[in-house]
Amino acid sequence: MQANHRLSDRTNRLLRPFLAILVAMALVPQVFAASEIEGSSWEAFAPPADEFDWIQLTSNEWLKGDIKIFFEHQLEFDSDHFGVVKIDLDDIKRLRSYRYQAIRIDDDDPIVGRVDLTETQVIVTVDQQKQVFDRSRMVAITDPVEREIDKWSGDVTLGVNIRSGNTDLVESSLLAHAERRTLTSRITLDYIGNINETERVEVANNHRFNGSYDLLSTRSFFWRPLSGQYYRDKFQNIDHQATIETGLGFNAIDNARTELLFAGGIGVNFLRNNSVAAGKDDTNQSPAVSFTMDFETELTSWMDYVFAFQGRVVDEQSGTYQQHLLTTLSTDLIGNFDLDVSFVWDRIQDPQPRADGSIPEQDDYRLIIGLGYEF
Repeated sequence: MQANHRLSDRTNRLLRPFLAILVAMALVPQVFAASEIEGSSWEAFAPPADEFDWIQLTSNEWLKGDIKIFFEHQLEFDSDHFGVVKIDLDDIKRLRSYRYQAIRIDDDDPIVGRVDLTETQVIVTVDQQKQVFDRSRMVAITDPVEREIDKWSGDVTLGVNIRSGNTDLVESSLLAHAERRTLTSRITLDYIGNINETERVEVANNHRFNGSYDLLSTRSFFWRPLSGQYYRDKFQNIDHQATIETGLGFNAIDNARTELLFAGGIGVNFLRNNSVAAGKDDTNQSPAVSFTMDFETELTSWMDYVFAFQGRVVDEQSGTYQQHLLTTLSTDLIGNFDLDVSFVWDRIQDPQPRADGSIPEQDDYRLIIGLGYEF
């Protein structure tokens, strides 16, 4: 009997692992089935009919909040939990607005209604009537009674270099960009200023302001009825210079990661020099023809690159050819703060000689490293 009992215990010990495996194999299909049911339930989730806008990401997660603006393939969304977030259109699977929105489809006039965005369509409901469009035709969404402050965005970068000891140096640079967007128009404002004082002697003091107003007549083309530039740099012998132009532009690339536009214009250039040779007029008015290129791309999720070029042809007394080039590499730090590294190249082909006969250098170069804030 004892021998039989020992044999039975030994048999049970040998069979236990196999029994455990068989039980696990029987449970696995049930676990997967439960997972599939849970996944399908999440996939079938429908946002409640509350007073919020809802978006579903491509990861199937849902966010509720308020749509602020959609433009240039990016949605600005005020999440009920995360605050204001910016989400690329490629990351949005579904969008449903509770409030009426103004939506622009291709080059048509804006439509005001409730918006339902699916993976392939844009459905706009106006008084129970639905209009259906292909998702790829959507250009912009905004609140029809949007506050003025919500139409503006931009960034400011400040660079400061202070040195004391064998050499006393105080150098400061400021770069600012602001943009106002609506469904049919765009206002762009840019400023660059640089002041350098070495050994208590001023060696640099220049300021450049650019502004333009665009009417987005089609998805690709725009009319620039008014653009202007103001520039002063006494070390370039420019007391004041102002240019007023009008022109046309073309959006060559416009997607979620990259923007590339070209613009050209004609106008008039006004110049006043700090000093000129005896017998010469210190003011001049000249026709102007300009060319502009703006390129911006998202290199990674945390790094952007910007290249902006402006060239202008004027008469010889105004310099024959004027150039302004700005290129910036911007790296995300914390929140809305960035680390910006910018290179600036200004050139005047024929600088106006000063009263003492000296001629300013044709080229000015600046490397600016500063802390940026995006708003």
